[in-house]
Amino acid sequence: MTRHPGVLWMAILALAGGCKKEPATLIAGLHSAGAPVLRVIGEEKRPIPVGAHLLSDEHIIATGPALLEYFGGGMRFLDNGDELDVGEADEAKLLGPNIPTRRWVAGAVQQLPPSQRLVAARYTNIEKTPPMANTELTAADYFKAFFTPNGMEKLGSGPRAEGPSKPLPAPPFRPKVPSIHAGPLGEGGLIANVEDGFAVAETDELTTAVLLEDREIPLGNTVRLILPDGAELTLRTAEGKELELEGPMDLRLR
Repeated sequence: MTRHPGVLWMAILALAGGCKKEPATLIAGLHSAGAPVLRVIGEEKRPIPVGAHLLSDEHIIATGPALLEYFGGGMRFLDNGDELDVGEADEAKLLGPNIPTRRWVAGAVQQLPPSQRLVAARYTNIEKTPPMANTELTAADYFKAFFTPNGMEKLGSGPRAEGPSKPLPAPPFRPKVPSIHAGPLGEGGLIANVEDGFAVAETDELTTAVLLEDREIPLGNTVRLILPDGAELTLRTAEGKELELEGPMDLRLR
C-alpha cells in the first residue's frame, strides 16, 4: 500500500506542531552575588544585575558565590564555575521554601513554620545602560535607559507623550517601590564572621550582600541571614555574646 505524498507531508507538519517549544516565563530573580553571574546569549556572556528577573530558558554561569530565588519559594545557591539552565533546576518546581526557617530571639535561635511570600514582587526587569565610549553618563542617559525607552524627545511631545506630566518630587519625597538590589548593609548591629563557605544578608530595604569567609562584617540593617548547606557562621552581639550557626538556614533577625 502506498501513501499519498500530501498525506505524509501533513503528518510531518502535525508532528512538528506537537513539538512546539514552550514560551519562556519569568521564574526567578538574582537575589545576591559576590561575583558576577553571567547570562549566556549566543557567543556573549553578559553580567546580570542583582535584583533582575530570570527567564526559564536562560543559561547562566556563576563566577563566585550567588543566590537565586525562585518565585515558587525555592532557593538555589551557586559558586564559582557553576552553570545552570534556570528552568531545569529542581528548585524551579517547588511551591514553598526548601531551606528551614529560623528566628533570632534574645540571642537564641527558634524554629519557625515555613513562610509564604510574594517572591516575584521583590524583583524587577533590570537592564544595564550600554557602555558609551569616552563619555560619562548623564541624568538624560539614565532617563533614556531606564525611564522612557523611546527617548527624551517623547517627553511632552503630543497627547501620548511618555513620562510624568509634571516634574518628579525630590528623592526624599518620591514614593519608593522596594525591590532587591545590591548595596551596603549599614553600620552597627550584630557582627557576622563566616568561618566556612559563605552566607547571604538581606536588609529591611531589600539590600542584599554576600558575606565571604574570615571577615568581620557589621550586619547593620540586616533582617535576614541565609546560609547554604555546610556553611558555618558566628554571630556576635555588642555585649560580646557569640552564637554559632550552621546551614542550611534562613534566619530572621527581626
